[in-house]
Amino acid sequence: MTLPLYYNWRNLFVRKLTTLLTVAVIAVVVAALIVLLSFGTGMQRSVGGSGHPANLLVLNAGATAESTSLIWPEDARLLVQTPGAAVGPDGQPLVSLEVVVQTDVRRLRDSSSANVAVRGVDDVGFLVHDQVQVRGRMFTQGAREAIVGRAAQSLYRGLNVGDRVALGRSRSHEYEIVGVFESAGSAFESEIWAPRTMIADSYQRRFDSSAVIRLDNADRMAAAADYVNGPAVRLKATSEPEYYRQLSDQSQQVVYLVLGLVIIMATGAVFAVANTMYAAVDGRRREIAMLRTLGFSRLAIVAAFLVEAAMIAGLACLVGIAASLPFSGLRRDFLSNVTHSVTGFEIVITPGICLAALAAALLVGVIGAAAPSARAARTPIVRALRRG
Repeated sequence: MTLPLYYNWRNLFVRKLTTLLTVAVIAVVVAALIVLLSFGTGMQRSVGGSGHPANLLVLNAGATAESTSLIWPEDARLLVQTPGAAVGPDGQPLVSLEVVVQTDVRRLRDSSSANVAVRGVDDVGFLVHDQVQVRGRMFTQGAREAIVGRAAQSLYRGLNVGDRVALGRSRSHEYEIVGVFESAGSAFESEIWAPRTMIADSYQRRFDSSAVIRLDNADRMAAAADYVNGPAVRLKATSEPEYYRQLSDQSQQVVYLVLGLVIIMATGAVFAVANTMYAAVDGRRREIAMLRTLGFSRLAIVAAFLVEAAMIAGLACLVGIAASLPFSGLRRDFLSNVTHSVTGFEIVITPGICLAALAAALLVGVIGAAAPSARAARTPIVRALRRG
């Protein structure tokens, strides 16, 4: 014979203070778990989701990122012969030579400094990176004009259309912002794009940082990479998505740190639940004995306490989710220790994260209630009636 659910629900309100304190503790754990996992998910989506599967990214041998790479003109000329390279409307191979540098800007939220990537591209770059959609006007090749990513515009000062941003080795050249672009939430949205020749001149660069080759078929990636890596070119080639997946390893480290912090917080919540349930057992010894006298088994009483703990945990989970919702959609950035520039990302609270938080809350509740439940089941009837 099992106890009805309303019995458990009624008992939650008999000890309001202890119940509320337990709900608060678990809710803090849930809210922290949701927000921190959302940080990690947003970072992985921004960086790990970048790149086109048919794009081959070329760096110089030994470089770990575009910002630390250099490709000399004589090497760049060999890339047009890459097997499998797609051809543009003008009949030329889709090979985008790009200059990647950084500039210092100020964050909107606290005026702190941020190192933002600046990418110099030619017109062919927009055929290779065809996910880029520009709102406003495209910059004019040969002019000191620029477009900014949507994430960069929302995070940093002085990057609205009509503003002027100082670029160059001595920040002596001003570029007018003429448009804002989107790129399906990828890392490109954290950058400033401008004409390649103008950026090379402003930063006194006589070489390119990288090249991106659009292939006519992603299945030809291996053959194209073998040509670039081989003796004819002697550069380093990798698929663009793979390059960004490697950069996203840093965000994976954040996820591991999150899990460590949440485990510590969850351990404290387990003790809070256990304390609440022990108090419930001590205060209800006579009631437990009466239930045993009425024919309820030890198993039914254990189940009743576990159900109460699950109810507390479920209620706390709802409170924690509600408390974390204001963070959804916020934009933040992180500094990559590989590219040495910041990447913006959006905090995204997904149904999967909420389900993980619910599972964690229920686990905390059940583990915390396990020992008190066992104690309730072992309470001798006669002694409980005498001491109740």
